[in-house]
Amino acid sequence: MNILVIDRAPPCNLMQGNALIGQHLFSRLRHHNLTLVCPAPIGEHPHYQAELSKLFQEVHLVPRNQPIPTLMGLIEPVLAQVGVGFRGKVEIAAVSAFQATVQRLLSQKTFDVIHTRQLPMAAIIGPIDHPAKLLELVDSETLQAARRVRPGAPKTRLRAVMARVLEQRAVRLFHACTSVAEPDARVIRMLAPNVPVYVTPNGVDADYFAPLDLPEQPDTVVFTGAMSFPPNITAVLYYYQHILPLIRHERPQVQLIIAGRDPAPEIAALGDDPFVTVTGYVDDMRPWLAQSCVMICPMRSGSGIKNKVLEALAMARPVVATTLGIEALEVTNQRDLVIADQPAEFAAAVLRLLHDPAARKRLGTAGRELVMRRYTWEACAATYDTIFMRLTQGRVYAGKRPVYASKS
Repeated sequence: MNILVIDRAPPCNLMQGNALIGQHLFSRLRHHNLTLVCPAPIGEHPHYQAELSKLFQEVHLVPRNQPIPTLMGLIEPVLAQVGVGFRGKVEIAAVSAFQATVQRLLSQKTFDVIHTRQLPMAAIIGPIDHPAKLLELVDSETLQAARRVRPGAPKTRLRAVMARVLEQRAVRLFHACTSVAEPDARVIRMLAPNVPVYVTPNGVDADYFAPLDLPEQPDTVVFTGAMSFPPNITAVLYYYQHILPLIRHERPQVQLIIAGRDPAPEIAALGDDPFVTVTGYVDDMRPWLAQSCVMICPMRSGSGIKNKVLEALAMARPVVATTLGIEALEVTNQRDLVIADQPAEFAAAVLRLLHDPAARKRLGTAGRELVMRRYTWEACAATYDTIFMRLTQGRVYAGKRPVYASKS
């Protein structure tokens, strides 16, 4: 098939979740003819062209300096038409050039499917008259924003309302939608009942994230992830303030490793604690996982699949997580990992694993087996193959044909 891929940014930076998914997904979909259109700073075009030519048969980069904002990106085309910027973030020439590039490609070539990645790009493709438009949403912005609403913080409530309205309008312009997790998919189905929504779980490169023969460092617990990401910041602070003191009461020498790029100031400050290591950016996360006794994922906000959990499971590392940290995974508590939501319960689970090397090994082995059985990138790509086929053949979904949205 000829697939036109519209992305928010070049899928090259493997430290960024959407790019990571794109790299693994499209490298396994090269039996199709893939054409990519995405924005990028003009000075980086040669680098990106070389990288992306490994994934796509054609690459069309549109000059743009600023990243496309999540929600404001949905109304950028309207602002560009009337020549209005928004605090300097709307690059009018870039928006117009992107639209022109897409229209030119559609006039020159027949595409079986238009695969649009991420919510803000829906504004470009949604109004286009095409019979097979797919919107790939990693997470539901509606769900994410709703979970970030805080009492006494009206901006969080306003963002939640905006997210719901804009996401609903966007999804209804497509013939199918994907999300990495069922909770997000449920919200999207509620917003657009007539649009088929498929769950396409992330995978993990189980060959790369394989167990390493490195000795565990005693009493060491690790958290991994981008440490400028608000849900990760909240999770680490929650663990440090509410769970770690309970663990230290029994094991005062326990070490906490916070491994991830761009630590926020409140995370960097934790490094003043002699038993806390804040690594910042690391070239390779695997040794940090391999040498820690327990990987923790005490998420309190956010949605979607946590790649950090899949990577730890693939490396046969024991994981303790809150329900929110693993809500998108099909796991069995106490067999594949440990789920604990209350501070005392979480602390007790970590302490049990620190005490018991055999339990760590048993849990790690089961986690690795789960990944190999359920969470590979090959399975993810196969799901997209099925979606492409259904879109192009007009196959039914859940007893209903896709409803084509009007352009009004």
